[in-house]
Amino acid sequence: MSMPEAAMKILLARPAVPAPLDPNFSPLILAKRNYLKAVAAASSKGVLSAIGMGGSPACLEWALPRSDGCARYKLPVFPEDHADIEASIYLAGVLIQEMLWQRSASELILCGPAKVAEAVKQMFSPEGMYGFEIHQMP
Repeated sequence: MSMPEAAMKILLARPAVPAPLDPNFSPLILAKRNYLKAVAAASSKGVLSAIGMGGSPACLEWALPRSDGCARYKLPVFPEDHADIEASIYLAGVLIQEMLWQRSASELILCGPAKVAEAVKQMFSPEGMYGFEIHQMP
């Protein structure tokens, strides 16, 4: 799966000083900063309060249970009918993949908007975008 257009628009952010060996390098921290600003802007414009969320963004939460504890994260997401929802789904996949490689886990537990959670679940299925991680992680 290639990066969706909504994700490219928000997540591809280049640093002020280009990396000499890769001028197209787009660090995740800049992508995440842009993304969080975009979600906040969507909620402040009333998009989220119009659907009864009181201006507070919906969130996708995940947990990666392990024998010695549990890794967790919470990501604000665009509403399910928002034009940039694919950016939420894509970024959630990248962040979950990063956590899996850092910490490993026995399973992935998702909680959040149904469309987003189902899309992420498909990405982390054995035949999904992150099938390699599913087959390799203990």
